[in-house]
Parts: sequence; C-alpha cells; structure tokens
Amino acid sequence: DCDSTVADERLMVASYFGGLSIAYSQVGVCHALSYGLSYVLGVRHGVGNCIVFNQLDEYYGKDVHEFKQMIEKNHIDLPTGVTKGIDDAGMNKMIDTALGLEPLWKNALGDNWKQLISRDKIRSLYMTM
Repeated sequence: DCDSTVADERLMVASYFGGLSIAYSQVGVCHALSYGLSYVLGVRHGVGNCIVFNQLDEYYGKDVHEFKQMIEKNHIDLPTGVTKGIDDAGMNKMIDTALGLEPLWKNALGDNWKQLISRDKIRSLYMTM
C-alpha cells in the first residue's frame, strides 16, 4: 500500500534525524554504552539507556539521582544483571561497539576522551549492569 510506504519512509527519515541529533549532543556516555548492550545482548535501546544511565553517577551526577527517584516513584522494575555470565568475546564486542562511537565520547568528555575512558573502565561499568 502506497500510504504505508510513504509513512515508513518518513519514519526512517525521522529516526535518522533523531539519531543525528543524539550523536552530536551530550548524551554520549549513556548512548555509547547502550549501543553495546543492544548490539551484543539484544537489549532494546530505550531500555538499555535506562539500564546504563542508572549506573552513570560519575558522569551525570544529580541527573542520575533524579532518574533513580523517578524510577522509585513510578515503581519501575529496571532490569539488572543483564551482563551477568557474559563471556569475554561478548564483553569485548560490547566494549568495541561502545568505543567505536567516537563522536558520542568526544561530545560528552571532550577532545581528550581517550585519556578519560579505557576498556577496563567500560568493562567495570558494564559489569554493574
């Protein structure tokens, strides 16, 4: 049906522009890590963002505190332990995926982001999820 084709095309364009706006914003740490969860573990990106953001006090401080209050207030059961039992190959793929999103890291942490984030740091963050 022609109308659904046009609607699908518009949705794809909207999704593309949404992705661009996120890629060049300050959401870098959260989204970079979320993509690793999505790619390797199949966690839906929106849920992955929540799982990740819940562990990013170091980067987003009071915003994470407010997020945790909203989760509690709304009785949201956020998945935990999603990386439990992941093998080294899977973990390395998640880390590679996250590190491959350089614009997100650069926008969130600055030009020297490679000195501020390491494979070990990303692994430790993933292990809290």
